[in-house]
Amino acid sequence: MQIFNFKEDPLGIKHTLAGEIDKEIDNFFILPPQDKLSHIPIVFSCDANYFSYLTVVLQSIKEKSSENYNYDIYILHNKLDKSLTQKLINYIQAENFSIKFVDISRILNLLKSQIQFYTALFFSEATYYRFFIPKIFKEFKKIIYLDTDIIVKQDLNLLYSIDFDKPLAAAKCMIFSQVKQADHRITKLKMKQPENYFQAGVMVYNIQKCLKMDFTQKCLNKLQELKDPPLVDQDVLNAVFEGDIHYISLKWNCLWNVSYRIPNFKILYSKDFLKDYQEAERDPYIIHYCDYFKPWNSPHLPKADIWWHYARQTPFYEEILFKNITQNSLNIIQNSIQGAVERVKAHLSYKLGKEILSVKENKLKVLILPFALILIYVKHKISNLIFKLILISNPNLKSLPLNHYSDYQEALKIQNYLSYKLGNLLIKYPFTFVFRVASVYKEWKKNVKR
Repeated sequence: MQIFNFKEDPLGIKHTLAGEIDKEIDNFFILPPQDKLSHIPIVFSCDANYFSYLTVVLQSIKEKSSENYNYDIYILHNKLDKSLTQKLINYIQAENFSIKFVDISRILNLLKSQIQFYTALFFSEATYYRFFIPKIFKEFKKIIYLDTDIIVKQDLNLLYSIDFDKPLAAAKCMIFSQVKQADHRITKLKMKQPENYFQAGVMVYNIQKCLKMDFTQKCLNKLQELKDPPLVDQDVLNAVFEGDIHYISLKWNCLWNVSYRIPNFKILYSKDFLKDYQEAERDPYIIHYCDYFKPWNSPHLPKADIWWHYARQTPFYEEILFKNITQNSLNIIQNSIQGAVERVKAHLSYKLGKEILSVKENKLKVLILPFALILIYVKHKISNLIFKLILISNPNLKSLPLNHYSDYQEALKIQNYLSYKLGNLLIKYPFTFVFRVASVYKEWKKNVKR
């Protein structure tokens, strides 16, 4: 069975990648327990960066579990450190809990020769692992998929026992109903009813239905078609499965960011949808900490205290605290918390250009200008190098794109300042800068008069 459309090599011979991938998946040979009625299979996708947060989810599941059921946890990963996995196994020890780690690195390596797993913002490659769930767990009837940034407040047996005949069961997305999001769903995702967009952080797979409709192939083909979906795999799943989703209660995927992301949400939603949301808000079964803001980096936000209650009980609590303190310290150094304007003012182009124009106020500065510019350049490069080294140990510290800040438009104006343009010119043409200044100034002057 093909997984996606294969490229041809220069000799015109098609790659046999699909067969290799199927062979790798067959090697897992994961069978459901014989006593299927009492087992709840739950799968996560995780990388090293989110591993400590996974333990918090598992702690919440454990607290809400029932002695009458067995909870089989499967974690899809790409070469997680064995010391980490063993630490988790030692921690989650209970008669009715089992944990299995499924390393899919060989599958990913095979796929990367043909397809690009687009990532952006705080998303990582791990978010795409869920595409392979039907193939890896092909002997199962159903399986629950959960993101790692959630807290479970209800026995998952209730979610697993929901009866449905669609490939997937999921909750509608309670946020991003703005015009630009609706336009994206219609024009790029080709959704006929954009209001039916679902949130993919909590799903139940009907495995046999997924296999029958070739779930994995359709998802990978759609990813190739979309190329750079802003909400990564969630956009892909919505584009593929519109009209083929069993919608579950919002209680099973209660997003924590609605009230502060959309302050006027009460006038945006229909009465029925608003009623469902308010019921979910009062008594959530699963709290989903989606968004760039997380309880570990924004403990002051509503419902963050619930997450920290469970985090304190895990063996990774100190690591989570340390990572959070490091991140906040770095944000202060970078001024990243001050928005897009401050970010643009931290650009080398702006710094250099501002120093060049300072000569207007003090003509004598022209004598030391070359040295001042070199000093600014060196300090900027050292600062960037330090930041990159810190990012290696903590990728979560990566800054948001400028267009995610409320002052983004103001930041764009700064990039049109003469200072920014002169600095940019110096970076691009350091040796011919003086010969190009006049044309840049004329162009800037022309744009100012418009």
